Amino acid sequence: MISLLVLIRNGVTLILLQELIDPSQLDALTLDARKEGFLMLDRLQQEWRDDQNRFNQAGERLFVAVEKDRVVGVCGLNRDPYSDDDRAGRVRRLYVLPECRRRGVGRLLVTEIINNSSGYFDQLRLRTDSPEADAFYCSLGFHRVAGDPECTHLRVISPRSFGKVTGHPGNDLNAD
Repeated sequence: MISLLVLIRNGVTLILLQELIDPSQLDALTLDARKEGFLMLDRLQQEWRDDQNRFNQAGERLFVAVEKDRVVGVCGLNRDPYSDDDRAGRVRRLYVLPECRRRGVGRLLVTEIINNSSGYFDQLRLRTDSPEADAFYCSLGFHRVAGDPECTHLRVISPRSFGKVTGHPGNDLNAD
């Protein structure tokens, strides 16, 4: 388990990052996502249960963010199934509870994905159609990609960028 402090506007709270052990850990989060019209967590749980995708291949990870014993966010990293490049990773299934957005939880999750990609992937790819997500990923060093229906954003992982994402003294993170 990885423990990180995240600065919140009116104080400090402890957000624990841990790898998913069982898809039922996401039940409440999945219900919230569904209320917003997002079905990606339903797919995540079904693919896990069907043993189609457990984020357990080399370099793959699936993190949940936990605050006060409640899962408030999730994000995964897979080998990109839409790329022929075995060194291409894909950021997948990022979701943060609405009341926890703009508090650094999403940044914490994606930063951990980036930091865990070194040695396995030369690039991270993703697809989004949300202007808010576009701005979020660009703030984390992803660049827009044109002309690829399976990828809207890319971040190159090179030997010079294998270290931690930096910006906030003490925990190497920028708060949202």
